[in-house]
Order: sequence, then C-alpha cells, then structure tokens
Amino acid sequence: MTDLKALLHHHEAVIFDMDGTIVNTEPLHAKAAVIVLKSRGYDIDLEACLDQFYGMTDTAVLKMTCPELSDAEVETAIAEKNQHLLQLFQALPSHEKNQYITPGLFDFLTYLKKQGKSIAVVSASEDIVVEKTLECFSITSFVDLQMGRGQTVLTKPHPEPYIEGMKRLKSPPEKTLIFEDSPTGLKSALASGANVIRITGFAHSDEVLHSHEIKNFLF
Repeated sequence: MTDLKALLHHHEAVIFDMDGTIVNTEPLHAKAAVIVLKSRGYDIDLEACLDQFYGMTDTAVLKMTCPELSDAEVETAIAEKNQHLLQLFQALPSHEKNQYITPGLFDFLTYLKKQGKSIAVVSASEDIVVEKTLECFSITSFVDLQMGRGQTVLTKPHPEPYIEGMKRLKSPPEKTLIFEDSPTGLKSALASGANVIRITGFAHSDEVLHSHEIKNFLF
C-alpha cells in the first residue's frame, strides 16, 4: 500500500484528474447524454455500458455510438449534453452528493493545503463542466488551478494537459504527483514525466494498470 504522507514529502504540487478520480460523475454524464441521444432518435442505454466507454471523451463516445453524425452535429450534441449535465448538478440533493465523492478526498485536500502543496485539477471535460463539477461538489476552494480540455490544443491521452498544468503551477515533473484512474488518463500522466498514482475506487475493471494503485484517499 502506498504511504501517501511519506510520498508527499518529495512533492511540491499535486494534480488530480476529475471524473473517476475525485468524483464519480460518469453516471451523470451518461444520463445527460441519453437525453440528448433520445431527442435525436437514438435509444442507447449509455448508463448500462459505462465499462465500454471508461475514460473516453464525449467526442469519442459519440463517434463510436453514432458514426453517422457529422463533426458539427457531434459538437452540438456535446454542448447540449453539457447543459443537461449542469441541470442535473443543480437538481442534485445535498444528501446525495457524498456518494459521488472518492472516500477521504476532503481530509486529503485539507492535509495538502496545510502542507503548502499546490493543487490542480486537470480534466478532459470541457472547461465549463470542470468549473461546475468542482462547484457542485464543493471542491473549488481547495484548488489553485483548474483546467479543462479547452486549455490545451491536445487532450488526453497526450501528455500536453499535464505538462501545461505543471508549467502553470511552476512545478517540475519530479516534484509533481498526479492522481488518475482510467487507461487514457494514465497514459497522459505517465508520459508527462511526473510521478503517478492510480485511484481504483470507481474503476470499471479490476485489471492492474499501474504499479502504484490505491483505492481511495483515506490515510
């Protein structure tokens, strides 16, 4: 088991992926996407096949499930999906929010702040989705930097999002610790040169994808 406190002594910055790493919002993304697809005549139960699309971007999912849609139609559908997602966030009762949070997250974030570590969230979701997700689950106040896919030209699995995040935090790779969950995100994080830990609490597979894996942020 990885000793988080001991590991943190060697790092100046901690970067978190968002969906599946600190919050399990994939079911809400799927529910919003189903609404949009049904409005276009597609009856696809995305909520029942989350494993198949684990870690994939909205664009990749739509191109796979609805190959006949043009690039412009895909972008329009994603924008509509995000609006429905934000509505789901607004309607989510406070007492239900905890079930989406990775156990131990807030105690861990509080510890990081007390230790003077820089904290960032780097996600492949759109910027507005990152902003509203962090607001919905009361994570914003802990974060020094938040980045969605609009902040870089390339997105995960390319390492550019994490490289840019480290640049903005002024933290070199050897002093940066990244938490990820999916195969796509891990590929991006590992290629950035930073130290990486995989969070498996909401993973859609028991397969070991990385030598350093922990279930949650309890320590």
